[in-house]
Amino acid sequence: MYRQEVNERSPMRVFEKSMHSGLGRGNLGVVAAAPGVGKTPLLVQIALDNLLRDRRVLHVSHMHAVDHVRAFYSAIFHELSVVAQLADPDVVMLEVERHRLIFSLMGSASAGQSTDRAGTTEGGPAPIDRIVEVVRFAQDVAHFQPDVIIVDGFDLVHGLAGGVARLKDLARVANAEVWTAASTDESVPTAGGLPTPLESVQDLLDVVVGIESAGEAIRLRLLKDHDSVGASDLHLRLDPHTMRVIDEDVRAPSDRPRDARRFRLVSGGCKGAEAEFGACAERWGITEVNFTYPQNPQLARRRGLAVLTEEELGRGEFSLVYASRRLNRQLTRIPFVRHVLQAIWHQITTARQVFAVGVIQNDDTVKGGTGWGVELARLWNKPLFVFDQDRRAWYRWSGTAWELAPHPVIVSERFAGIGTQTLSEAGRTAIYELFRRSFGVPSDG
Repeated sequence: MYRQEVNERSPMRVFEKSMHSGLGRGNLGVVAAAPGVGKTPLLVQIALDNLLRDRRVLHVSHMHAVDHVRAFYSAIFHELSVVAQLADPDVVMLEVERHRLIFSLMGSASAGQSTDRAGTTEGGPAPIDRIVEVVRFAQDVAHFQPDVIIVDGFDLVHGLAGGVARLKDLARVANAEVWTAASTDESVPTAGGLPTPLESVQDLLDVVVGIESAGEAIRLRLLKDHDSVGASDLHLRLDPHTMRVIDEDVRAPSDRPRDARRFRLVSGGCKGAEAEFGACAERWGITEVNFTYPQNPQLARRRGLAVLTEEELGRGEFSLVYASRRLNRQLTRIPFVRHVLQAIWHQITTARQVFAVGVIQNDDTVKGGTGWGVELARLWNKPLFVFDQDRRAWYRWSGTAWELAPHPVIVSERFAGIGTQTLSEAGRTAIYELFRRSFGVPSDG
């Protein structure tokens, strides 16, 4: 499939039909949802859709460093290219990157800078000044004229009239579409009006799209369409992690799929938990893909081996400083640490559901190198379950905390199985029971 066909199947086509051909230059669009529901993935999907149409996108983030924003794009694009069987995805991604410019304003006082300090995201004059400065820098110094400006992590609610008015003015002056997001505490209204924080500034907003959870999918509602205010269902069910259109209802967790051959395990093939995930996958007739790197001394599985080249490993490049900060500990003591982190990136980014075995620590991170895979799953809002070997119980990440999940099942056809190399008997049993609950008793008993 070629990218023109991919674009024709994009959820943005439904947007355009419902929004009188879309947002339009000089206009301000808002994605509204409760925290953790999927505002950033939807903004990235909007950006990717425009990039695939050879439009230029400037992405300004208050929440993430440049590497992490790039990782969002890579993850969603990878999923899109696999599902759509996109021809020459590497070439297309290169073209996408040429039309995209990313800036991080994490604690930065001037355009183009990116620091490791968390900066304010409140919508007062200073953050707006920074956004305007970034746009001017892109235009005047980088000679980059954006068609679309994505502003992620900006606290639109606290900014209210002053900040919203200036974003609206920025769209007009830059002659670009500006998309941002707003966190709302209430559910998306089903009839008339906007969520409470946005009501007072609705005259400044051209388009407002609400996101609401619908089981293992999300639904979109058009809350404002230029001069028309009132909830309208866009009849879209999307994957909450990739914003891919789901063409059929998602199975309920209790409606377990029985044909294990349709499923694919993504792992690393190392000794311990990963080897046990692989052994179970083989026992149930499930395809394995084990991403690894040359001369990995911990490799225990050879089935479905995918040895990554240096170029492929480079796609999963993350700052060790950032990874250490996310995990609240130094990672440089782990042997082959950079290649380990890069391989884990490939495992998690291609999975739609993540299962890990390890130990959850008091700071909510998971012990050891497994912790990086867990952090990536949390960063990308993927369904995540961890079996804590000390507590001998499964836990699910809710978006804000770990919650007890006694009987998780595998429902996504491409799932990741990662974990500690020090696998206990309880951990081994937990992996077996996960497969048995999901697919029934194996043919060999």
